[in-house]
Order: sequence, then structure tokens, then C-alpha cells
Amino acid sequence: MSINYNLACAVHRHSLATPDAIAVVYKDRSVSYREMAERAASLAECLTRRANWQRQDGTPPRVGILASRGIDACVALLGACWAGATYVPLSLKLPEERLLTLLSLCRLSAIIADQEGAKLLSRRVLGACPSLVIHAAHELDAPPDSQVELVDIESLPATEAGEPQPMEANDTAYIIFTSGTTGVPKGVMIPTRSIRHYLEVITPLLDLRASDRALEPCELSFDFSVHNMFSTWQAGASLHILPATVVMNAVKFARQSRLTVWNSVPSLVGMLRQVKALSPGILPDLRVTVFGGEQLPAGTVAAWQTTATNSAVYNLYGPTEVTVFCLGQAITRPIPLTPGRDFVAVGTPLPGSEAMVVSENGEVVADGATGELLVAGAQIAEGYLDAPDLTAARFPMLDGQRWYRTGDLAMRDDGGTFHCLGRIDNQVKVLGYRVELEEVDAHLRIVSHADVVGSVAWPSLDGMARGLVSFVGGQTIDSDQIIADLKARLPAYMVPSRLIALEHMPLNASGKVDRRALLQLLDQESP
Repeated sequence: MSINYNLACAVHRHSLATPDAIAVVYKDRSVSYREMAERAASLAECLTRRANWQRQDGTPPRVGILASRGIDACVALLGACWAGATYVPLSLKLPEERLLTLLSLCRLSAIIADQEGAKLLSRRVLGACPSLVIHAAHELDAPPDSQVELVDIESLPATEAGEPQPMEANDTAYIIFTSGTTGVPKGVMIPTRSIRHYLEVITPLLDLRASDRALEPCELSFDFSVHNMFSTWQAGASLHILPATVVMNAVKFARQSRLTVWNSVPSLVGMLRQVKALSPGILPDLRVTVFGGEQLPAGTVAAWQTTATNSAVYNLYGPTEVTVFCLGQAITRPIPLTPGRDFVAVGTPLPGSEAMVVSENGEVVADGATGELLVAGAQIAEGYLDAPDLTAARFPMLDGQRWYRTGDLAMRDDGGTFHCLGRIDNQVKVLGYRVELEEVDAHLRIVSHADVVGSVAWPSLDGMARGLVSFVGGQTIDSDQIIADLKARLPAYMVPSRLIALEHMPLNASGKVDRRALLQLLDQESP
């Protein structure tokens, strides 16, 4: 594979071929591919002219991106890529202690902060920052005796956009942190070869075009954003960023922007359905819909097909460790559902990827049997940042091939289609019985006719769960009828003892139902 590749290459290419085409739109601002390239190249020039800008132990420099969703965030990320660096998104929702932890782990060469990100640059944070911080704050002072150089992004001179710095196939393109079971976040390192392969596969698979207008509802720290941004720019299309303040008006946003590509977790559409924002035929311009990040309920698909009547719909699956998405299922009629569940199959591996289902002792199970899903192929991550033991455990060599253990329960049917059945770590014990929370949720969706639901094991006494409590998105529910219907479908130990209607279901940073927040709600009301 050629080493002359960089995630910013597509933007550079389109800046030459179609310089006036719109690359990004946010609120009342838009920037062309030429403007994006020039601004990113200006940032890259500021980075690369530093004396300490060099590879360390054979690895590229790392640049932290402390930015919210918006044009400046896209420019910051592209600037880091243009300079031949590994970009590391740092969520603005992190508490200060968590941010300090990440800074201690990353060994960054620089940080680029937009106006919102600069607000997090307290004296403690600046004290832990690398020697260069490029920021968009109007006023920012370094602490006394600090070695940090602060550069106002507005002071950077205009630069002609030359070619981005080449990166080698094994160079880390980006690092995205996910929560770790030990309490220390895990930095997933994705090499250039993996993201390049993904983009070269997914763009033609979805038939993305330069005329497309694609939705971006995600923060940079959620790897769905990698798909949204770079597949859009790979095609030379325009990325339309959904402001966080208008998420519940996403349908209106899509209609006014005449979006042709919708990218989101299913929960977003579930919530829009809950607030009755979906109407038949209201989004006629949509031609491609990508759902990913969580299980896709059949009710969500049916409602969406009525709303976006001209759109092909895809259900994509993939952990961060396998470069965004590695399995996919085009939605057909009838909807390809997982047996006994109300959600869509995750389909078959994308070109260049492989998958298998194994038992606890690592043996491949027969079709129709349940086990852990393992994935291999061109999109596998390098591993976890400075965690060789964890990397070895999660990325084992089997029969001479490197695989990733997803931690997801799965089954492959007789036709070769894979079905994801939930997280192994969402398996709980209730009164001694093993219970899959996703299985409870699957049946709860069916009987409650709600897309957004969540179940938790509660209360717990001496480490043992005494029962289940389930939450259903909505203002009111008929608890007695729902529980009666669940009793007809599930054994008694899997039936929640209590149902709670929540008009606004708490979601985590990835847009999924936040079970920890649900447990906190129960703990807070408990005497």
C-alpha cells in the first residue's frame, strides 16, 4: 500500500478539482473545499515549523482536538491530519479530572481548541498541556512559569494549501478513547491503512456522490463522526452539522437543508418518533440512510421508511476497534429481523473484513448457536495506547490471523447473516438467573410500541440484583398491560417489577440509552 496517503487527501483533491464546492455547513456559515484546505494548511504550517515537531520512536506527533461540533472543529482536525499528525479528539463534556487523565496518557505535541474548547483551558489544564496550544479564545493567558506557547488561531497567516504530509500505512491516523473496565479510559489506535480501506469500501457501497448533503449529528469523540466526515469528503459532498440545541428538530433541519444522506444512531429517530416529529413523506430528498452504533428496532425502520420514502436504509455494525463499521445489512422487504427479537440483523462482513462466532473456549459454534462475535481483516486497530496486555487479550492471534474480540453476543444464521444479541457485559444475574438486558429491552419494545427503552438490574443487595426496572420513552404508559404482555413472553425472573415512563430518556455520549444514568435516577429516589 502506498505510503503517500493522508486523511486530508480527499479535501485537498477536491480543493483543486471543485474549489468552490461546499465542504461544511454549520448554522449560518459554510466553507468551500478551497477555504477548508487553506485554513487546514495554515494550521499545519503552524504545527510543523516548531522545532520539536518530529516523529517519536517512529510514531507521528499527536495533536489533541479540544473542540465542539462545528466548522472550526473540522478545520482543527484537518489541520492536524494535514501536518501528518495523529488526531486525538477530546470531548468538551469531560470533567477536568478526566481531561487531565487523558492529557497524561496521550503525550501530545500540540492542542487545537475552538472557542468552546478554550473555555476548558483552566490553569490546571494549561499546566498539563503540551508546549503548543492553538486556540480561538479572545483572551487566554498561560499560567506563571508555564512553558506553553499560546497562539491565537486568528493570527495565523494565510497559506497556500500544498499536499498534506504523507503518512505510512502503519502510522496511527487517530486515537479515540472509550471507557475502560478498570476506570482508566482505553485509547483505540486506528492506523492509516485501516481508515483508508474503510473509506474506499464504504463510499461506493453507499453510492455517495459529490451532489450529496450529509447529516453530521455526532461529536468528534464518537467514532461515527469519522464515517460522517470522511466518507462525505471522500465523495466531495457537503457535511451539514446538526447543532446540539436543535437535535429534537432534526427532521426540520434535514428538510430545510434538503439533506440527501442521513447518518445517526437509531435512538435519535426513536426520540423523533416519540415527539411525533415524523410525518409521511416529509423527507423526500433523502436517498441514503445509515443507522449504526446500537441495535436498530423494526419500528424505527418502519416509521423511517414512511418518513423518507425515497431512501435506501442500511444498518451498519462495528466497534471502534474495527474502524467504525465492519458489517452491514441493506434493509429489504420484509425487514431482515433477528429471530425472536424486534431488531434488524447486522448482516454480513464488509469487503476486506471477516467475522465468526465462538464459544467461551474459542471454538467456532454452529450456525444458529450463540457465542462471542470476533472480527478480523483490513480494518483492525493497532491496539490500545500503552496497554500491551489488554491489546494481547482483546486482539488474539488465532490460526495465524489477528482477530478482535468484540464482547458482543452474536449468532450466524444458516444463510450466513450475522445477528448481534447484545453485550456480554450487559449480562446480569437476577436472583441467581442470568439475564440479557438487551433481550428484555427487545421484548419491551414490542409490547410497549416504543423505540427508546432501557432496563437495569435494581435494587442490588450484597452484590446481588433482586429484580429489574425498565424505562420506556414517553409521557404515560399502561404499566399493568405491558407487564402482563411481558409475562406472556418471558420467564418471571426476566419481567421487570416496575416500569417508569420517561419523556426524555438519558443518552450517553454515543447517543445510546445511558443505563448508568437510569440507575442513578433509581438511587436518588431511594431512601
